[in-house]
Amino acid sequence: MQKHIVNVGIFAHIDAGKTTLTEQLLVLGGMRRSIGSVDSGTASTDFLSVEKKRGISVRDADAIIESEKTVVHIIDTPGHADFIEEAELALTACDMAILVVSAVEGIQAQTEILLSAMLRRNLPLLFFINKCDRAGAKPQAVLAELATLCKKEILPLNSAADFAPLSEETYLENAVTALNDETLLEGYLSGEVQKSAVEKACLAAFSRAQAVPAVFGVARTGKGCDSVLSALQNLFVFPRDDSYPFSAFVYQVEHRKNLGKVAHVRLFGGTLAVRQEVTNLRTGSTQKIAQIKRIQGEKASDETLLACGDIGAVTGLADVRAGDVLGAKPPVEPLRLSDPYLRIRILPKKSEDLLRLKDALFTLCDESPSLATEWIPEKRELNVNTAGAVQVEILQELLEDRFSLATEVGTPSVIYRETPVRSGFGFEYYTMPKPCWAVVRFFIEPLPTGSGLVYESTVSEKKIAYRYQEHVATAVPRALQQGMHGWQVTDLKVTLVDGEDHPQHTHPLDFFTATPMGIMDGLRNTGTKLLEPVLSVRVTAPETAMGKIISEISPRRAKLDPPVVENGYFLLAAEVPASESFDLPERIASVSGGRAVYTATLSGYFPCPEGLGKDRERVGINPLDRSKWILHSRSAL
Repeated sequence: MQKHIVNVGIFAHIDAGKTTLTEQLLVLGGMRRSIGSVDSGTASTDFLSVEKKRGISVRDADAIIESEKTVVHIIDTPGHADFIEEAELALTACDMAILVVSAVEGIQAQTEILLSAMLRRNLPLLFFINKCDRAGAKPQAVLAELATLCKKEILPLNSAADFAPLSEETYLENAVTALNDETLLEGYLSGEVQKSAVEKACLAAFSRAQAVPAVFGVARTGKGCDSVLSALQNLFVFPRDDSYPFSAFVYQVEHRKNLGKVAHVRLFGGTLAVRQEVTNLRTGSTQKIAQIKRIQGEKASDETLLACGDIGAVTGLADVRAGDVLGAKPPVEPLRLSDPYLRIRILPKKSEDLLRLKDALFTLCDESPSLATEWIPEKRELNVNTAGAVQVEILQELLEDRFSLATEVGTPSVIYRETPVRSGFGFEYYTMPKPCWAVVRFFIEPLPTGSGLVYESTVSEKKIAYRYQEHVATAVPRALQQGMHGWQVTDLKVTLVDGEDHPQHTHPLDFFTATPMGIMDGLRNTGTKLLEPVLSVRVTAPETAMGKIISEISPRRAKLDPPVVENGYFLLAAEVPASESFDLPERIASVSGGRAVYTATLSGYFPCPEGLGKDRERVGINPLDRSKWILHSRSAL
């Protein structure tokens, strides 16, 4: 009998207890003899030296629980906001998510971001309300707030008082009420509908994300964790589409001493076997799978085949990076939760290690693409993107531990973006020097804040062959990486409205050359303005410190919500430009005597007041320098 596969990601705000829950599930599932500890560095899914040293997760980690009928693949994700890219990748790979929320701290900043993303994907959920034994715990209030946020019926599986599973009768009565099906309710109460019909209705509702089961518990002691494991094995069913073409999403890339480069994949279609050739959708390269592994934390065992819906790890893909797709596009669209908004210059302490540092950073970029390492050979300078100070510290520790590279970092600078000021056309007629022929005409128009890039073509195949139009579609986002001010261009629509190829003179790469020139011509005509990153800041502190904290935040071009005061503490929410926030955590800690809790997440990019932003020096050849760009594109410089 083929076992049913459940791929579950476990998500939470930092310190809510998600890794401890994972440990308890592994013990209950018979995969570990005793629970590991995050603080002591013995957790099976926190095995990197930096994780053991700091007691926090910084990478996604895999674990498996196998029973007679079910295989549960667990992806344990980091909870710290600096590593949200890991959670973002895991969300694309999993069938469902467990959201762990502390009954004491309640719904925190990262919790809201994660839940919002899960709801956008309509991902089936299970809520685990943790730390219910702690002083100040308010499990029912937290559950009510979750219900308000997700706008779905929530069905508790156990008691918040003693954590025992609800009796079947109580559970079924709650279920028929929660499912909001009058026919089912009336039939059950009259005895005409059997218990099995209610259970089947619950299975369908949970698996289709129409309702959410919830468990109260204490991960530290294991209370309630048996209800979580039972739910994973019995309350969710995810059918697989055997007709879907081969498609694998790479949700993690890592390097292991005994295996080399390892790509963790989720199969959305087809099968994957040892020695099978696969094509990377991003690079176009075709490579052969060398090994297939089942990953259990730090351990790995051999496999020969992965089936549709399965999760595993493969070796042999030299150019793979996290977020890549092998084969056809998956049926789910990868999510973006946040983008790094800071940039730092990084240097080796020994100048002779500069090129070795460059290679190490590009290796780490395969694992964390958001680092977006930039190498400027003319200046012999290395820059990386970062989501915050903790990520920078972890990066330096990884460079030291894995590559024996001691580094120094400069003061962070803000990453700005730009957007068109008005609508306009861009044109390029690339027909000389022969052989070449690529003509493109774009219409560029600004879009509302947060829209990103929208691209479409209204050109027929008679004018530009579809294979060349694919080249244009690929080249447009690349061309927008640096605009008129040197920053990535966003919140715009680009439409290919006209153009032509030539049956004899068009070279396969001509539209890759012409597109950036046409795009930059368009941006010159539309003009662009700067956008700045703005943070959503939350501060909780004793009421006595409220005046001083508001005085610290208010002058920083901040937009403050009215503070909420309760039980001697206040909560203050504010929008603060990132450029004004560099020393804000330290200042708030100082004026509150260290008693404030400060969190900041990227709210978005918004228009920057005139004169406050900074242009960035362009890296590489500007397509507006037409002669040089053509020579560069033809590798003739």
